[in-house]
Amino acid sequence: MIDRLDIKEYLSLNAKLQTKKNNLRKLLNEKGVLKKEGNNTFDKYKYFSEAQYKELFTELFSACSLELKFTELSYDTFEGSEKQSNGRMPRLEFTLLDCDTGFYERTIITGEGIDKGDKAGYKAYTGALKYYLANTFMVATGDDPETESPEAKMNDKKSKPTYSKNTNAKAVAPKDEPPKEETPKNEPPKELSNRDRLVIFCKDNGLDPNSIAKEYNLNGKSSPQDFLDVLIKLGGEVKGN
Repeated sequence: MIDRLDIKEYLSLNAKLQTKKNNLRKLLNEKGVLKKEGNNTFDKYKYFSEAQYKELFTELFSACSLELKFTELSYDTFEGSEKQSNGRMPRLEFTLLDCDTGFYERTIITGEGIDKGDKAGYKAYTGALKYYLANTFMVATGDDPETESPEAKMNDKKSKPTYSKNTNAKAVAPKDEPPKEETPKNEPPKELSNRDRLVIFCKDNGLDPNSIAKEYNLNGKSSPQDFLDVLIKLGGEVKGN
C-alpha cells in the first residue's frame, strides 16, 4: 500500500499516525511512573512485567485505534554465561498499524535472552517487545538503562576484597616525595681556556687581569692565540692551547 502512495498522501497518512502516537504518549504520561509488579525472588529485584505491558497497551492501543504486530526475521543462538548457558537472539520486525487508515510503520528490534533452561527465547522475545514499547512511547518505569542489570551482576564473577587484620588501621595517602638527586658521575676536568689561564696567572702573581687586558688590547674579540701570546710574554707556564 505505502509503495503506491504519492508523496502528499504518504505525508498526510504518516502525520495522522504520528498524531495518534503522540495522543497515546499523553495518555501514558497521565498515568505517571508505572509501578513494577513483577518480582524476581531469586535475584531480589522488581520489574515491569510482560503481562503489565500487554494489559497497559491493549487499553492504550484500543483508545487510539492502533494495532501492533511483529514478524520474526531471524533467530540465532549464542553461548551465554556459566550459570545461564543458553543464549537466544531473535530479530523481530514490529509493525504499528493505524486501524482507521491502514497506514503503518515498521521497526526492527533484536532481542537477547539467556537462561539455564528453555526460556532464553521467551526472554528474548519479551525483551524486544518491552524495548520497542518503552522507547517508542517513552514508558516511565523508573529504570535507568545505563544501570547494570541484576542478571549481569549475578553472572559476573568478581574476586572478594581482602582486608588487613588491623581493623583500626586507616588508609594513608602516599606523600609527595621530592625527586631524588642523582649523584654526579666522575667526569674528567674540563681543560682551561687560554683566557682563564691568563686570569689565573695574573691573580697568582698579584697582577690585575683588567689592567693586563687593557695594556695588551685584549677583549671579547681576541682569539685564544692572543691570550696565549700575552701569557707567554708574562712568563706563564703553557700546557697545550
